[in-house]
Parts: sequence; C-alpha cells; structure tokens
Amino acid sequence: MNQELTVISKQEIAPPQAGGITIEQAFRAATSGEIDEKSLAVMQQLLAMDAARLFNAAFVKLQSELPTIVAESVIPNRGKYARFEHVWQKVSGPLRDNGFCVSFSQDNTTFPNKVVCTCDLMHSAGHSKKSSYGVRVGGKADSDTQADCKASTTAKRNALLQCLNIVVSQDVLQDEDGDATLAGDINAFVTQDQADELERRCHETNSNVIDFLKYAGGKTFATIPASKYDTLDSLLAKKERQGR
Repeated sequence: MNQELTVISKQEIAPPQAGGITIEQAFRAATSGEIDEKSLAVMQQLLAMDAARLFNAAFVKLQSELPTIVAESVIPNRGKYARFEHVWQKVSGPLRDNGFCVSFSQDNTTFPNKVVCTCDLMHSAGHSKKSSYGVRVGGKADSDTQADCKASTTAKRNALLQCLNIVVSQDVLQDEDGDATLAGDINAFVTQDQADELERRCHETNSNVIDFLKYAGGKTFATIPASKYDTLDSLLAKKERQGR
C-alpha cells in the first residue's frame, strides 16, 4: 500500500469530525487499484455500520417527534380506529424531516387465506429495516375484491404502525376478538348523561335490561365502561331504525 493510499485511509476515510466514511471516499480508494480485497471488505462493513448508526440516531429523533394519534373512524359494534390515510397524514412530515421514507410490498401466496404486507423503512444514510403484518382475508358481506382490499389496507396500516412503534389511542382493531380494552382508559365509566341516555333508549327499544347490561359489562348503567359507549350506541341505533 503506497503513501498516497495511506494518507487517504488516515485523513480522508475516517477523520474525527466527519462522522464516518463516505461512499465517495470508499469508491475512490477502491478504484485506485491500491486497496486489497480484505481492506475493501472492512471498508464495506464500516460503511454499513455508519449507515446503521445514522439510521438509529435519526429514528430516536423521529420517535420524539411523532404525535399521539387518536382514533376517529367509527365502526359499528367495534369502536374506533385510525384509517391508514389518517395515520399517514400525521407521520409523513416527521418521516420526511428526519430523512426517512417508506415503501410497501405484499405477499398473497406464502400463507393460505392471508395477505402479508411489509413496510420497508429507509433512511437517506443507506440503512433500512422491514416490518411485516399478516391479515386473514374474509368477510361474509363482502365480494372477493372488497375482502382483498380490506385485508390489504389493514395489513398495510398495521405494518406501518409496528414499524414506527406507533400507539393509537382508542384503537380497537388491533385486537382480533373485538375487545375494546385498548379504547382509552379501561377503568373509566360512561358519564351520567350517557348512562341515563342508554337506559332510556334501552327501555324505548324494549331491550332486555339484564342482557343489555351483561353485554355492556356493567352491573348498572352508571358502571358501563366508557370504552363500550360507541358500540352500545350503534347497537341501539340499529334497533331504533328497525322499530320505525
């Protein structure tokens, strides 16, 4: 190794203030013809390590800037959830500002009756990471196309949430059984006005009070969990429409 390459290695490739080896410096050293295969392999490892370091530093900053997302879209008998477009509206700015972008790929063949979507989080330094999420394809009331689209969108949404470690307040779709324990404070009860309203509507629709309270998860109307209000409201609204 000649003196010129030694100068490149010590002064240009890893200067104390430069933050690591650049692609340009590595390319110049490799194409000079004076660097051996072992040294090139070490240089590649150092470049990959530096890209990962920059990725991690940017991801830490990104995490501190991502906002809390509150679910707004209501699904009857399920509660609320955050649509993909709502999540993306909240996270696209911080991603861009910190040098990140995402892309998605989809697998419909590896697992029977499942759509698997993979989120690829890429950073401008060159490092990336992937996160996959699988959703069962189904839906008795849907056509095959509708079922495929719903599964694809749900898988894409959850792959992004997992990749960025995002917690959605009041999001109940993350539970496959429809349990609303993720919907806000599970220890909170409905307000007194809501309790009175549910009791009144329950009587007006000739609903069985005992069965209604059992379904609602409260011994009385005042002790119905707040997370169940939207579901009960939708249930009573359906009975009210049927009674017209």
